[in-house]
Amino acid sequence: MAIDLIDLVKGYLTPDVIQKAAGTVGESPSATQKSLAGIVPTLVGALANTASTSDGALQLTRMLDAGRYDGSILDNVGGLFGGGTTTQTAMNTGKGILDRLLGGTMSSVSDVLARFAGVRSESASSLLALVAPILLHVLGKQRAVIGTSPGALTSLLGEQKSFLTGLLPAGLGSLLGWSGAASGISEAGAGAVGAASSAAGAASAVTREVAQAVPTPSRPSWLVPILIVGALVVAALAWLSWPTTTVREAARKSSDVRLPGGATITVPEGSFNFSVASWLANTSDTQVPKRFVFEDLNFETGSTQLTPESVGTVNSLVAVLTAYPAVNVALDGHTDNTGDAAANKKLSLDRATAVKDLMVKGGIAEARMTASGYGQENPVAPNDTDQGRAKNRRLEMVVVKR
Repeated sequence: MAIDLIDLVKGYLTPDVIQKAAGTVGESPSATQKSLAGIVPTLVGALANTASTSDGALQLTRMLDAGRYDGSILDNVGGLFGGGTTTQTAMNTGKGILDRLLGGTMSSVSDVLARFAGVRSESASSLLALVAPILLHVLGKQRAVIGTSPGALTSLLGEQKSFLTGLLPAGLGSLLGWSGAASGISEAGAGAVGAASSAAGAASAVTREVAQAVPTPSRPSWLVPILIVGALVVAALAWLSWPTTTVREAARKSSDVRLPGGATITVPEGSFNFSVASWLANTSDTQVPKRFVFEDLNFETGSTQLTPESVGTVNSLVAVLTAYPAVNVALDGHTDNTGDAAANKKLSLDRATAVKDLMVKGGIAEARMTASGYGQENPVAPNDTDQGRAKNRRLEMVVVKR
């Protein structure tokens, strides 16, 4: 089975790594994630181009050998994004790699990626430089499987073109000198597209295999509809096997929201932060209090610890409130009626306070926020169904002054 370098690299770009990367370059986690979703296939495409000639494959082999790219840094990828000497060293190394892979197109590639993800060009350049050594270590590690010859690299990287189709941001295919890499993610949220595309690809593969197996007219005709129905069932299972939230996010269009002061956040249209930013920008609707219910905000079971993905939601909200310094808000925590009422009330307060504390760390003045916990006192749906209880477990933000 062919090795997919894009998936291998993305496996090391965990939510924790993305969070650190966002802090390093000064961008929101969501925009950083989107940047990385464009950067990884861009670099893989550049490597594929380099290895497409015998001289290029030989140079790449020498670079891997000289730099000792053997996968040794992959156990601590987060350390590359933690700041300090380690990050600066990795960035300097990455810039040397980029000079060889991209040459004079480096600036143009950074600009395209910046527009794609809604980040500053210098942020895109820094992320490119930090990802480049990770990719080479992933590639170097694979040499233990494929062999160390230039020909082995040419073969492996040549296979990547089948994985790259549809993953490059618009305009990068031509910059890399490869028209075969069709653009496909400029309008989609980072990460989710890969999952949905893989599911769709699995379905397509099943359909192709069945089409090849359809009997010729000399065989019983009743086999044809049976095989077709079987293909449809397997294709449906391949699609449904992906988590519902992943498919929903893939179909949900992300939007760049420019805030007062020049900052930009990249969030799904209709999401919590999109709604908050849109309402604050609308000067014709100033009625307060205005209530918003957080979404994509989850805590570890029975705790006040936000999941890594949820930290991005809070960080985007910090960017919004920073752009509107006159706004004051109340954070109200709620639970369903499962368990002890007093314990639920304390948990709801603790969770509201945890979000408030995270926002204070992000730079929002504590005096602009209050945190309250109401436990199970204010349900918005019946507690006798799973769906109702899920709606009641919520954190609301109330704008009390704008």
